[in-house]
Amino acid sequence: MHQANTPDPTELPVIIQPARFQDIRMVGTIQREAFRPGLAYSRFALVVLWALPIATFLVARDAGTGDVVGNIICDLHQGNVRVVNVAVAKRVRRRGIGSQLLREVDQRFPDGDIVLAVEQENLAAQRLYEHEGFLRIAITRDYYGINHHGYTMKKIRRNRPASITSP
Repeated sequence: MHQANTPDPTELPVIIQPARFQDIRMVGTIQREAFRPGLAYSRFALVVLWALPIATFLVARDAGTGDVVGNIICDLHQGNVRVVNVAVAKRVRRRGIGSQLLREVDQRFPDGDIVLAVEQENLAAQRLYEHEGFLRIAITRDYYGINHHGYTMKKIRRNRPASITSP
């Protein structure tokens, strides 16, 4: 894992900030690139998540162009931070944007663990999450549809034993 104070030359410099209403269209495009049909959030769902006071909806902007190149949506649930969505534009994947988004959530919400779900087939996302300190703690059969199982992953940030029954 590279250190936060050592810049990675492959990372795309981004500015992470709250999503604006006008960002929803580009986030929708990124969703369709990032997820198979039926899993990408629709524009309507994104607007609802953007408007929900309990959700934190952040975008990553290319520091050079200002273009939206990624997003993360999370909320607080049972004392933990729950990441409900992370997506990065196809053209800038593997440039550290997903890591930067996860680290921003880690800093903004210092209390509790961070929990998320990922498709069992999505090995690239699992590698990203493991690189950022997440562990697989449970499998959920058919979570993403019939025969599309999911893992619950957790970044433990407090001193207590991990449990597969209470993420």
